[in-house]
Amino acid sequence: MSNEDYFNIIAKENPLEFLSKHICPYLVGVQWDIIRKCALLMGVTNDRPNMRMRLHILLYGGPGTGKSEFLSWWQQKMDGVLVNSELTSKTGLVGDARGKTIHPGLLAQSNGSVLLLDELDKMSVKDQNGLLQAMEEGGYVITKGKNRQAFKAEIRVIATCNNLNRIQRPLIDRFDFPFQVQRVSRLQRSEYVSDIIDSFMGKNVNDYSQVVKAYLDWAKTAKTRIDPDDEPGIKKAIRDYILNSDTNIEGISYRSLEFSILRIAYALALLERSKITESHIKFAIDLKDNILKNFVGNPE
Repeated sequence: MSNEDYFNIIAKENPLEFLSKHICPYLVGVQWDIIRKCALLMGVTNDRPNMRMRLHILLYGGPGTGKSEFLSWWQQKMDGVLVNSELTSKTGLVGDARGKTIHPGLLAQSNGSVLLLDELDKMSVKDQNGLLQAMEEGGYVITKGKNRQAFKAEIRVIATCNNLNRIQRPLIDRFDFPFQVQRVSRLQRSEYVSDIIDSFMGKNVNDYSQVVKAYLDWAKTAKTRIDPDDEPGIKKAIRDYILNSDTNIEGISYRSLEFSILRIAYALALLERSKITESHIKFAIDLKDNILKNFVGNPE
């Protein structure tokens, strides 16, 4: 059986359920199930001509919740670029201009990659502004006198922070998946002791990370679209959500809600290598609504 035959089997089953289980599997607790799925959706996204389709994840909460471990796994297994915001060089994320020379920063160097930002709340205002521009536009500009240079930075971001108040609101809004990560209860930890010991001893542990990575590389080459016959149902689903949801969406931009729903549905269709259907939209609406309901930064 070829790799493509194997991947086609996964696509016909439920790639979101099957593959997400193998993303950082040693982190315990129900909250990680949905984070893994969102990370898988993020991993398959790519930009279309004149349309930014990339998804981004923000994990916030206190120390000891597994945020840094998640970034470390993505660095080791999925070739993500890990950056600790406190330990960046003078050029930082954006870069700088010294003398007559402009030096690109880590954003430009990470073009096409998943950028893993640890402690985003400790990042400078300059770097936060540059990150926002890269997330929105796929690039950024450095200006020094009459010297102006543009850099391409089509990145997908998984960021962590302890304090949301230290991050600019427009930057927070650019994350499709903001999650408050909490410490698991003692009961939950006790339930996973056997699995953790087996993992530590190397028993019954199958590392499927390379399958996940290869599948994402294969799936993102697919082309997806909305059939004209499906457009009325899709439009109605989004319109009904906006009119009838009891979630407070008044202060949420089109980019952070309607376009985010479409990006999520697009990613799910890519993952399944199928057309975008009403069922994809409804899944995206339910996912987005659940995240918004639990997001402490949601405007009242």
